[in-house]
Amino acid sequence: MSVDNGERFIRLLETDSELRRKVREPGESAFLHHSASVGASCTPCEVGSAMIRGMGTVS
Repeated sequence: MSVDNGERFIRLLETDSELRRKVREPGESAFLHHSASVGASCTPCEVGSAMIRGMGTVS
């Protein structure tokens, strides 16, 4: 798991409405399962960190 995977997961969420629906399920274990199922194993915290990292590149 890593922030890099968080970035990958964000890109997947942007293009996959079904994945966005799935990650709305309550609980961290569901989130972990869905991120792993698409090959981007990451925690919600890593996704948050990836979003913050991405804000640094916006001008």
